[in-house]
Amino acid sequence: MSARRGLSALARERLERFARVLALSGLIGAAYGIRSGSSAASPAVNALIGAVDAVLIAGCVAGIEMFALRSAPLRAIARLPFGAVLALKSAVYAAIAVAVIAAQPAERLAGAALYGATDLARTVGFSLIVTTLFIVLYQAAGLVGYRTFRELVLGKYRAPRAERRFFLFVDVVGSSALAERLGPLRAHQFLARVFTLAAEPVAARRGEIYQYVGDEIVVTWAERDGAPDARPLRCYFEVRAALDAQASQFRERFGVEPQLRAALHLGEVIVGEVGVERRAIVFHGDVMNATARLEQATRDLGCRFIASAEALRALGLPPDLALRDLGALALRGREEPLQAFCVEERALRT
Repeated sequence: MSARRGLSALARERLERFARVLALSGLIGAAYGIRSGSSAASPAVNALIGAVDAVLIAGCVAGIEMFALRSAPLRAIARLPFGAVLALKSAVYAAIAVAVIAAQPAERLAGAALYGATDLARTVGFSLIVTTLFIVLYQAAGLVGYRTFRELVLGKYRAPRAERRFFLFVDVVGSSALAERLGPLRAHQFLARVFTLAAEPVAARRGEIYQYVGDEIVVTWAERDGAPDARPLRCYFEVRAALDAQASQFRERFGVEPQLRAALHLGEVIVGEVGVERRAIVFHGDVMNATARLEQATRDLGCRFIASAEALRALGLPPDLALRDLGALALRGREEPLQAFCVEERALRT
């Protein structure tokens, strides 16, 4: 348990994903073993051999994808064209499949042979097809977000449905001036670093990054997922703390420390899939517009983090945070004013 607490939220999420890949691979391998195994062995032995071989191959492949390729020495591979990456990975993973199948670790353990010489090539080919499919799906999931990809695959939002959700809009202060001073490439690198550091607190607080809009991150939670321990409130301050911890590196590299503005609101949205050539899960509802207007209001009200009364009623207020009543705010595009509060850490109040 102590080792689990020592892992970051992103590391725990990858380990859980890794375990799911192994489990699914074991099932596929067992089915293949029963279908293509030796008639001299029982179906149970064939299934065991197929499952063990599949888990060994999948463990190597998934370990490279989820962990090794994220290490500094191998990150350059991700910058290659997708076709080159796919070809390189396919060659490496095919070699892994050949090595595992040729070594026959499970067969030696079970004292039975699953693959004859004639069907070794067929088995390697099947492993390569499954592995290539895994690579493509994993890359696609990384582009749209793993939770979003899972929900697209499962068709959760094929029929639009209403949900109550928290939305946290986090904006990087002064990014336009920074882009003018540093140039577009360096400004992109600055924002990319901010977004990378923000990912860990968002994952730790079980938020979903809905999208990046220029210099803004939009994070969302279903109401039941965001309410425990006031996760959306905690998330903002933990993102800010993560950036503060790297302030000296930002100053050294970019000449400025990142500063944030944010707004939080809760309300009903319609969630559904849209698009044909490129499908996506989108949210429609007044809560999106209201949150954006609250974030804009931070510029005029001398507050870096505004939360609506609706969101605070659902979350409660952690004891280390304090509120400053901003009254009923008249927001552009809304007929009704919105009661809102400035949220601050008690230790930082003046």
